[in-house]
Amino acid sequence: MNFSTRIFKTRFIFVLISFLVLSSCDSGENTETNAKVEKSNSSNSGRGVPVEVLALKRGNIEQSVPLTGVLQPLHAVEIVAEISGKVEKIYKKLGEQVSHRDTLARIDDRIPLSQYRQAISQVLSTETNLEIAKLNLKSDEELYANQDISKLAWQNAVLAVKTAEANHLSAMANLSTMKKRFFDTRLTSPIDGLVSRKYINLGTMVNPGDPIYRVVDLSTLKVEVGIPQAIISRIALGSSVRATISALQNNPYSGKVQFISPQADETTGAFTAEVHIKNSENLAIRAGMTARIELRIGDKNSQLVIPDHAIVRKNGDDYVYIVKGDLARLAPVQISENIGSQVIVGSGLEEGDKIVVVGMKNLGVETKVWIESEN
Repeated sequence: MNFSTRIFKTRFIFVLISFLVLSSCDSGENTETNAKVEKSNSSNSGRGVPVEVLALKRGNIEQSVPLTGVLQPLHAVEIVAEISGKVEKIYKKLGEQVSHRDTLARIDDRIPLSQYRQAISQVLSTETNLEIAKLNLKSDEELYANQDISKLAWQNAVLAVKTAEANHLSAMANLSTMKKRFFDTRLTSPIDGLVSRKYINLGTMVNPGDPIYRVVDLSTLKVEVGIPQAIISRIALGSSVRATISALQNNPYSGKVQFISPQADETTGAFTAEVHIKNSENLAIRAGMTARIELRIGDKNSQLVIPDHAIVRKNGDDYVYIVKGDLARLAPVQISENIGSQVIVGSGLEEGDKIVVVGMKNLGVETKVWIESEN
């Protein structure tokens, strides 16, 4: 046997011994791990399937009807041009907050201003003429009483006063028209609110009736909902409602019923109700959002209520798991009414019963359980 052959055999024996040692270690560790798992499984099997239970108590339930509708501003105005002209100045931008009587834009006022000033001058002139005519009449009346002037002269003085009065009234009417025309160049908001539409730009030519701005008041919004005939008698003006808006993470808002139609809709048979909802301080609610309205229609007292997810439905029948001791048994129940995510139990359960609310999927008809938590 040569030297290289002895080296090869030595290396082979070394690798073989190392492999056997490692295999032995792995086998020991696996045996120990398997033993732990089996022990754990045996322990869990002895305690039963873990579940969470609810101990039933009777309570009072608020009855409400869910309805949906689109929110609209309670107050919204279209501001239109009253005179013709070119938009010379814009003061408010789209989305900007405005107050009552704020000026939003201005139409070129040079001609209306000149006409307004002329009208003022005309009024002052006619006032002066009227005063002179009255003084002349007073003088002529004394002369006529002393027969120093003719009757015709006195009648002319009377006519002069009447003419001066008519001219003054005409001038006053013209002044009122020119004043309005001048102030119509200022486009103002009649309400507090937000600019939701702006139809003009600098230099836009407008005519009477052209829309300029739309301003909406979002401090209070309204939503119209249809109330079924079956519950219309249980709704009253001023009834409180709870509103949630999915676009706002379903945060709750309060509102009231402010109007109920005296006549049902001919197509749907429902009665239209208008609900007013107070907005938050930061005006989070926007017009056009969809609201879910919970309309309260009464209360039910001393009811057994359980969460809907505790119901096991099989072949059209309803069941729950009732826990007694360490056993959970499937038992039939009768549901009398669904209220959102809860149900009112008509029969099959009693106050004090414990039912499984978490862990039902791991249970059979009768299963040993251990209670992780109890509510």
